[in-house]
Amino acid sequence: MNRNLANRLKVAGIGIPLCALVTYMGGYAFAAGLGVIAAIGYWEFSQMVRSSGLFALKVPGVLAAFLYPFVLLIGELHGAVFYSVGLAMVFTAFAMVTIPIDRKPIQSAAVTVFGVIYVGGLLAFGILLREGLFVYDNQIYSTVDRATWSLFFLFPVVITWVADTAAYFGGRRYGKRKMAPKVSPNKTLEGALFGMLAAIAVALVYSRILLPDLWVFSWLTTIVFGLAVGGVAIVGDLAESALKRECGVKDSSNLLPGHGGMLDRLDSVLWALPATFFFMLLVN
Repeated sequence: MNRNLANRLKVAGIGIPLCALVTYMGGYAFAAGLGVIAAIGYWEFSQMVRSSGLFALKVPGVLAAFLYPFVLLIGELHGAVFYSVGLAMVFTAFAMVTIPIDRKPIQSAAVTVFGVIYVGGLLAFGILLREGLFVYDNQIYSTVDRATWSLFFLFPVVITWVADTAAYFGGRRYGKRKMAPKVSPNKTLEGALFGMLAAIAVALVYSRILLPDLWVFSWLTTIVFGLAVGGVAIVGDLAESALKRECGVKDSSNLLPGHGGMLDRLDSVLWALPATFFFMLLVN
């Protein structure tokens, strides 16, 4: 077996059951799990941007990213708004006090706030999905159990992973037209098409088999959902590719053998989670 493939399987063999368990537990345990992932992701972000000459506050940013899921668990979406504004104010003041003017404290604060919101804030939308916090006076969801809510959180995650895999193999086999050659030379329009078709297929099958009591929408709405999640997943992937290219690095880190870093695994999911939340707000 290829060594890289063996490393990927080892990481998946440990990571998938652990993620499933924490997701099923929900509540503060799930928030803590997301918080740890967000903290690691922000740490990778801060390391990358330093490679490009920018300076991000490392320890304060790691702590702020870790707390983001708890903020949404307790204060929901409006709590996240207050938290994000507070971060901008606190980090700006902190940077002005601790960073000399020739090292551009305002720029450092801006980079830090962006990194915390981009990694911690987007990932924290998973809390709103797992806990059903998009539901307001809707009796359809009143009897949904924790297992079903766990499967609902995993819905956009599975769509993203399957679509990414389909795009990779479809692009390798049929790819000819480059999608964004200056950002990610290996990605093709043909691969993206395979990814979008896979996203639609997963959305239709997953919702009907695993979420029969929760997903009460028509097949047309489900197709639109698959297209939306598949589309933003592509943008999320390209966004991280652009970040790595700007910073001159191949992977966000070497934390996960065979996978690169945490951000390399989260790039598309970071966009898929909030997209799913806002889609549910629109259709409910």
